[in-house]
Amino acid sequence: MNITAIKNIIVKRVIKSMRLFLLSLSLILVNVYTASAKEPVLSDQEVLQQLYHNSYKFWQKLRADNGVYRDGFQLDKKPSNRGSIANAGMGLMSLTIGHAQGWQDDAEQLVIQTLNTLSGLNSSFTPARNAAGCYMHFFNIHTGKAKSTDFSPIDTGIMLLGAVFVKNYFNENKTIAHLVDNLLASVDQSKFIGDPKKGQIALSMKENGQASGAWTLPYNEYMIVAWLAKKQSTDANSPANQLWNNFYQSPSLLAKAYYGEEKIPVLSVNKGWFTSMFTFLFNYYFVHHFSDSPEYLQAMKNAATADFSWWQSQGIHGWKSYEWGTGAGATLTGYSADRIFNHGARDENPYQIVSPHIIAGFSPVKPEVKTDLLALYRDINQQAVYHLNGNTPLLWRYSLKDKAWRAEVIQGVDYSTMLFGLAALPEFLGPEFFNYYNQL
Repeated sequence: MNITAIKNIIVKRVIKSMRLFLLSLSLILVNVYTASAKEPVLSDQEVLQQLYHNSYKFWQKLRADNGVYRDGFQLDKKPSNRGSIANAGMGLMSLTIGHAQGWQDDAEQLVIQTLNTLSGLNSSFTPARNAAGCYMHFFNIHTGKAKSTDFSPIDTGIMLLGAVFVKNYFNENKTIAHLVDNLLASVDQSKFIGDPKKGQIALSMKENGQASGAWTLPYNEYMIVAWLAKKQSTDANSPANQLWNNFYQSPSLLAKAYYGEEKIPVLSVNKGWFTSMFTFLFNYYFVHHFSDSPEYLQAMKNAATADFSWWQSQGIHGWKSYEWGTGAGATLTGYSADRIFNHGARDENPYQIVSPHIIAGFSPVKPEVKTDLLALYRDINQQAVYHLNGNTPLLWRYSLKDKAWRAEVIQGVDYSTMLFGLAALPEFLGPEFFNYYNQL
């Protein structure tokens, strides 16, 4: 064999080797690209951690530069300038969660900023309040100017108990304690109490500090107002103490509606009408007497059982066992506080809206709800999954009647129980976190 032939053989082998190398390299690159293009497979714990942390991020997106909180998060829209006084209290509580989880090292400074602004110590912000110290429900986040006509006892109460929560959590911070004590003293809770024999609590207040004349009756989230009024009163025979002793001291004193053939007892205003489920959740997270009472905890569990039973009984085509939760928030026609109802009664949830934040909020009495939240997250239809500015998934309301509907806003006051409920899971802060720091 001559030299030329040998050279040709060598060249052919080199070319063949190069081709094999390039083919192998291309396959490697394709595999790398394909692997990177796939979504990472998250464990159950990683999904819960993601939903939990993202629920905290939601609250920081509601926070304005001066420390007050917007009413809600506008999905795919410019942020609103409407603030919510209730969200200020919930935002304060969120900061304790962020601090406890190591997500917010400067939480104390942020708390002080919020308390200063709410106290009127920010020169560019004057909170709208009436003669009794009651705050306006909605206001301009930049100025404090009223954006509604509703001086609201319940929203004021939620704010104040959120402030108490941060005082208890940051218990060595004298500045926080001073600001919170002054806020509490600046509101005359006695003005919110009507006839103690009827359990009347004012729905709204006038500019002059007097009740508007519209009253609510127990049972509902106004237990928050009753609790504050009782705690502020130094007279054992005051209307505030009488109302508390007549109704809220024990769930046995409250009216109950009975759901279904099982006759599940659910605290409500009367036997024929069910309250929206958020009332149990708000009272648990804000009122120590509720969260510390085995009787109230059983009442909360009864409510969860009745809610699930209602969904199970509706005969909704394609319904899955993890789709339940009847609460308040965005709906197809604006905003609604949905409720369960007995067969034959008026439809109180006409769009069959599932509320994941209600499911989460029941975690202190039903920690197994985390499996339902995981199922909602992994559901092939992804109806419950929304995103904050890109790839920040969280769970929110959706309709089983109109599956194409998507909410345009996530209301903070309602979404709060998603963050609180996830925080109350045993693997995170646990229910004792709220029961300890909500003491007044």
